[in-house]
Amino acid sequence: MHRQRFVVLDGLRGIAAFAVIADHVPSDLVRALIPGRYLAVDFFFILSGFVLCHAYGARLKSEIRTFGFLRLRFIRLYPLYLLGLMLGALHLIYLSAAGYIQVTLSGLTAMTAISLLFLPVPSGVSGQDLLYPLNPPSWSLFSELIANLAYAALAPWLSLRLLLAVLAVSGVAVLHLIPSEPDLGAGWKLSDIHIGIARAMFGFFAGVAIYRARSVFTVPSVPVWLAVGLLALILCAPVPDAARRWFDAVACLVLMPFIILIVQNARAAGRIAKISTWLGLVSYGVYVLHEPIYFWLRSLSGFLGVSGPFEVIDYPLVVGVSALSAWLATRVFDRPMRERLARIGKSEGAKAG
Repeated sequence: MHRQRFVVLDGLRGIAAFAVIADHVPSDLVRALIPGRYLAVDFFFILSGFVLCHAYGARLKSEIRTFGFLRLRFIRLYPLYLLGLMLGALHLIYLSAAGYIQVTLSGLTAMTAISLLFLPVPSGVSGQDLLYPLNPPSWSLFSELIANLAYAALAPWLSLRLLLAVLAVSGVAVLHLIPSEPDLGAGWKLSDIHIGIARAMFGFFAGVAIYRARSVFTVPSVPVWLAVGLLALILCAPVPDAARRWFDAVACLVLMPFIILIVQNARAAGRIAKISTWLGLVSYGVYVLHEPIYFWLRSLSGFLGVSGPFEVIDYPLVVGVSALSAWLATRVFDRPMRERLARIGKSEGAKAG
C-alpha cells in the first residue's frame, strides 16, 4: 500500500534542525536573527506525533503493543544517537588528554554506560546539571520517548475525550511551568526535565490530534513559500524580553500546531520537492550530531591556532559540516544499522514464537 509522503513537512523539519544549531553555536548575529530557535523542538514534537500517528496509529490499536512500538522507535533513533554519543565521549577524552579538563576514567565510563542506555546522567556522576552531558541535544529524544511510551500505552483506548484530556493536562503544565523560566528554551537540564516532558507530551499529542482531524475535514494545499514563511516568522519574531515567555507559550500551544495543521497537504514538485526530501533526510542527523561536531571544530581551530576567523564563520561552518556529516552518516551508518537491528528483532521474535 502506498503511504503518503509529507514532503513539505520534511523540508520544514530540516529548516528547523538548522535553526536549532544557533542555540548551541555562540554566534550572536545568528541568535539575534533567530531568537525563537529553540521553538523548533516543539515543531519536532508536533510533527513526530503527526507522522507516527499516520504510520502506526491504526496498527497500535490491534497489531503492535507498547514494547513493540518502543522497539521500532529505538531502531529509528538509536544509531545516530549512538554516533553522536561516541563523538561526544571521544571529545571529552581528547580534552582530558590535552589537559584542558580533568575527568576520571570511572566518571567517563559511568557517563557513557548510562547514556548508552538512553538514560539521563545523574549529576552525581557527571558533576553537571545536563541530562546528556556527552551530547546535550539528546534531551529532546528522551522527552519524546516518554511521549511515545504514553502514546503506545494509551493508543487502544485513545478516544477523542481522552486525547483532549491529555492535551489539556500537558498544556496546563506548560503554562504553569513557563513563569519559572525567561523563555521556553528549557528541558535540557536535570533541574527542568519536567518542562521538557510537558513540551513533548503536548506537542506529540497535538500532532496526533491534527492527524486524526484529517478524517473530519480536509485542509487545502498551501504554497510552499507560505509554509516556510510561517515557520520563519515564529522562529525569527523579534519579541521583547518581557513578553518572551508568553509568546513562546502561544507558539508552543497554538502557533506551531497551526503550522502543521495548514501545511500538512502542501505540495512540492521538481527541485523544491528534491530539496525538501533531502532536508528531511538529513534533519535528524543534523540535530543529533551538530553539537559534538561543533565541539570538535572548536578544538581543531584551537589546535591550529585559528580563533578570530572562526568566531565569524562558526555557524555556517557547523551547518555545512553537520549537513554533510548527517548525509554521509545516514547513508553509511544509520540505514545499515537500522536494517540490522530490525533483522535482529525479527529473528528474536521468531525464536520467541
